[in-house]
Amino acid sequence: MIRSLRRAMLLTGAIAACDDAVTDDEAPATHEGRIVAAVEDEGVLAVIDEVTGRVVRRIDLATEVHGARTAYTIHNVQGAPDGHTVWATAMPASDHGGHGDAPMPEELVGVDLETGAVTRRVPLGEELHVAHVVLDGQRAFVTANEADQVLFVDLARGEVTRRVDLPAGSGPHGARLTPDGRLVVAGMGDGSLQVVDTETGAVTSHDLPGVAVQSAVLPDGSAAFATLFDTRQVARLDLGTGDVRLFDLPADSAGPLQIYPHPDGGSVWVADQGVLLDRPAGDTLYRLDASTGEVLASIPVGQGPHGVVVTPDGASVWVTLLVDGSVQRVDVADGRVAATLPVGEGPNGITCLHEQGAMP
Repeated sequence: MIRSLRRAMLLTGAIAACDDAVTDDEAPATHEGRIVAAVEDEGVLAVIDEVTGRVVRRIDLATEVHGARTAYTIHNVQGAPDGHTVWATAMPASDHGGHGDAPMPEELVGVDLETGAVTRRVPLGEELHVAHVVLDGQRAFVTANEADQVLFVDLARGEVTRRVDLPAGSGPHGARLTPDGRLVVAGMGDGSLQVVDTETGAVTSHDLPGVAVQSAVLPDGSAAFATLFDTRQVARLDLGTGDVRLFDLPADSAGPLQIYPHPDGGSVWVADQGVLLDRPAGDTLYRLDASTGEVLASIPVGQGPHGVVVTPDGASVWVTLLVDGSVQRVDVADGRVAATLPVGEGPNGITCLHEQGAMP
């Protein structure tokens, strides 16, 4: 069951053909706020102007070599510290996986948001099921779900410099960095949180009672969190003591996916997706007290909320809706959906960029 769930979370929905490289007539946003969503089933990045609330660009990551086209599924995207570049994990689509007999590697793809141009493609390997990417300066860390590894990538050189083995069957998926440079990885396969020292490669494992999908870290680095889809819980790991506490979501929760801390560190936002394990699609965004797990707010959103990110000022939460094929902006002050933007089939990961940098 766990193995099939891992595959379903990485490849939810049918893989669709992609359109040509850059679409939309309007020029990309040039002021501060941009939201970028990975539209997995269409192989594109949707760029949203945070101020106007409009989709201003769609960037197709497909390649064409000697007349042969390879489409990609894009599961996750992360903004770089420069505030202008994003990096996305890309897997060749099953029906366009290679040229002739040569298989195509899974990739980490860098994109300049101002021009829409792909600036670098880093080959990662085959049969990895790369999932999430997080950035630390000129280094990227990519989780390889099927390989039970974290890949260390030198972005300037465009190559994998290290492959850290996690416990067999751990099935790493979501990951976030602590302020002191540790990587907190959610283990979908064995139900765990893995804490990886990014300098030494040492791994510390913390057992959890359910399928861990995504992690989050408080801004001060005091605690990390993981969503547990099957048990409808959020786990809180004290990064100082190693103690783990479990927070139950409401009984009607459909199953949480991504989680993100509020900038003040007092709460976390949880996207209650459902859909998997024969569950109905969820339609709620929860706000939990980061210390007690108390549900501070239950905000109705669209169908299948998956990815979630909060703007630096804490005023807006952006959510991808897997089922509806859209992205919604939630106004934190009044607890209501302020905008709904169609972006395409199967939007998953989401990131927030500003001139001063990118939200992790």
